[in-house]
Amino acid sequence: MKKIYIIAALFIAVVSGCSDFLDQDNRSNVPSDQFYKTATGFESLTNSTYSSIRTLYNNPPQMFVAGTDLYADGKSQGVVMSHYTFTADEGTVKTFYVNCYKGIQLANSVIAYGETTEETSVRAQYVDEARFIRAWYYFQLVQQFGPVALNEKMFDYAEMKHERASLSDVYKFIIDEFTYLASSSSKLLERSGSGVGRANKRTASFYLAKAYLTRGWLDGTDYESQEDNIAQSGDFENAAKFALQAINNEEPSISIENAFDINNEENNEIFWSIQFSSASVEDPNRNGSYQQAQFGAYLGGSEKPRNKAIDGNFAPSLRLQQMYTRGDGRLEQTFMLEFHQAYFDYYHEPTTSPIIYYYAPAWATDEDINTWMADDPNGLKTKTIISKTIAEGGIAPSNGAPTSYKDRRSMDYGNACIRKFDDYSESSIGNRSTTCSMHDVVVSRLGEAYLIAAEAYLKSNKTEEAANMINKLRKRPGTIKDGHSESMNVSAANINIDFILDERARELAGEYVRWTDLKRTHKLIEYVTRYNEDGVPESAMKGPDGKYKILRPIPQAAIDLNQADVEQNPGY
Repeated sequence: MKKIYIIAALFIAVVSGCSDFLDQDNRSNVPSDQFYKTATGFESLTNSTYSSIRTLYNNPPQMFVAGTDLYADGKSQGVVMSHYTFTADEGTVKTFYVNCYKGIQLANSVIAYGETTEETSVRAQYVDEARFIRAWYYFQLVQQFGPVALNEKMFDYAEMKHERASLSDVYKFIIDEFTYLASSSSKLLERSGSGVGRANKRTASFYLAKAYLTRGWLDGTDYESQEDNIAQSGDFENAAKFALQAINNEEPSISIENAFDINNEENNEIFWSIQFSSASVEDPNRNGSYQQAQFGAYLGGSEKPRNKAIDGNFAPSLRLQQMYTRGDGRLEQTFMLEFHQAYFDYYHEPTTSPIIYYYAPAWATDEDINTWMADDPNGLKTKTIISKTIAEGGIAPSNGAPTSYKDRRSMDYGNACIRKFDDYSESSIGNRSTTCSMHDVVVSRLGEAYLIAAEAYLKSNKTEEAANMINKLRKRPGTIKDGHSESMNVSAANINIDFILDERARELAGEYVRWTDLKRTHKLIEYVTRYNEDGVPESAMKGPDGKYKILRPIPQAAIDLNQADVEQNPGY
């Protein structure tokens, strides 16, 4: 199933788990309680639960990537630094928190109505899909906020008291749910029957592996033991076990470029993606995915109609671009290294539109660049400006003059954009005034399952197995360029957590995982203070209580409305 459509929506969720109700949107004259007991109503309620997930991706991805080592301020200044000045009233954090609980309440509603709705061939399947979405939301919350309130029932009244569960109990709930959902007992479809738009058993195995992996790291050593030691023996072994279950003996069979192609959104690489289409959103100019519009330099305004919109918040760092060594084809599949007369000419006029800028890789020598220039059968490179932004760390292509890192990132066309998520359809190009795209957001895929397994093997002291997972991943078509298979081969001696994180950066560039990756592996403070190009000092990562800000603040509005005694997270 390519797209999940909203027929009608039940909105009875409790905002923030506290008081306010959302307005119902039952577009019929049938009372909600009766409507959702029908097959049509129950399906619409399930679809509404899926639709709720879009709210997390219809915004710039601050909660997922800001304040890390791989992305920094571009044309828009202050985005990264403000990440560490968040207070309990920060709107970005509150929106994320509230939207997660809205989705949980919708999922709880599906589960509750599943007891009374009319029997159909998909009733039990939809209930288990709702259980999956609820567990998925809780996994998002626990990674960002630590202990949170566990609500497992549908509220049709204003419940004002919600105690935060212990971190141990939240992870137990998530793992127990995904364990059932990945099992033969659950009614989730197999990936072969679900398509990429519905929760399925391979996706459940994927998140079960990731939940075990994340809990395994919570051993009480994380930043002065701010989190309890809740890791259990066997967590890393189970992470590897269920990552292999998600992998299902399948090796990556298509390139990164093809895996993310707008015209190939249903492919074997993807387990699950968040669905967007102009037919299923209220306003395509506002309600699309923001992923395409991130991770690049500003490309001009309306006078450049065939350049894609870039909001300038998260410029790729030199560190990210320089991680790709000679022979790693993922660099050119991930980044727009050849910039034509207009951005989208790369896809639509590759043999006729002049190449204006070439962003030379970090490993490129003068001989390499000359070889690239000479390979020009269509005469497109005669006026190309060779940018060594990547290779030398700060020569912007707009004038060829040496600049600082910040100038490189703030200047128009100053660094290579991530092109991995491009929607190069004519409708997207014509919609240049908006940063929204109808490209689906991939959140669970085969490549990351290999990386989860590699990390789990590392933590289990099985470095040979970890290296084997990396080598299998690198056999993906297009990753190893001709003649470089030996240099791209990984041995057990290469494997440590820094290598795993570097490989995650190369494979998952622009995907919404970096902040949780660094937090999970206890590397957030080290990597941000050492590598972030905006110069984030360690003092900026501490709050007035002297504690590190490794969790987000619980929104003050949620604390004020909650009649339970809720303690704010450290650092705020």
